[in-house]
Amino acid sequence: MSHMIAVTGKGGTGKTTISAFLVRLLIENGARPVLAVDADPNSTLAPLLGFSAQTTISDIREDVLKEKANITGVSKERLLEMKLEECIYEASGFDVLTMGRPEGPDCYCYVNNLLRGALTKLRSNYRTAVVDNEAGMEHLSRMNMRDIDCLVLVCEPTAVSARAASRIVTLTESLPLTVRRRVLAWNKVRDGFVPKAAEDLLAGVPFDEVIFLPADEGVARLSAEEESVWGASIPEAFLQLLDACVGDIVKTVATIRG
Repeated sequence: MSHMIAVTGKGGTGKTTISAFLVRLLIENGARPVLAVDADPNSTLAPLLGFSAQTTISDIREDVLKEKANITGVSKERLLEMKLEECIYEASGFDVLTMGRPEGPDCYCYVNNLLRGALTKLRSNYRTAVVDNEAGMEHLSRMNMRDIDCLVLVCEPTAVSARAASRIVTLTESLPLTVRRRVLAWNKVRDGFVPKAAEDLLAGVPFDEVIFLPADEGVARLSAEEESVWGASIPEAFLQLLDACVGDIVKTVATIRG
């Protein structure tokens, strides 16, 4: 079973950029193969990893739902596994799976039950996994990846963002998720300052670690222009975040610095 890092936060806080950097750092630190999962309906993780997403989980879910009455000669589970393989973008040291849009008006109980087993089997093929979530955790729960080793909550240093983050934490706790470690990542921080009003809103949340990611023009440009993280300069604070997320699963971030 892979070590899963789930990244969540309010829209616009930088969670997708952080997810992409975590994928890169895991690979460079030897924690490969990595499964990168884009669970945000906006599907913006792929460009930051250097390619464009094509087939998504939503696409195959629709296909299986339409074809289920006509399936012959192959088990429904095997059909789904074959279609799932079409969604996976294979790269050097990592694969990417894009979830796509949320469920539509039809009943998806049938195909989601099949996906539960398929995704669990897929995850077991990787040493680590990084899941970039939409704001909240509903999509992750629906896709049945419910066993999380580290939950990273990304929050801008404002009271508005902190209040939204607090609501996400409450939502997360109401879902059938196992979360072993929680990390708060204050992102886009200037001069190390987070307003007291913002800190107070999250003061009661039992985070295992709090990381401060400074505002960085290079990182901001990646997101604004959808540039790949490969070759970009990595701020020191991202290495601290990696340590907070993976602990002993990789040797040490000192190997990256060296």
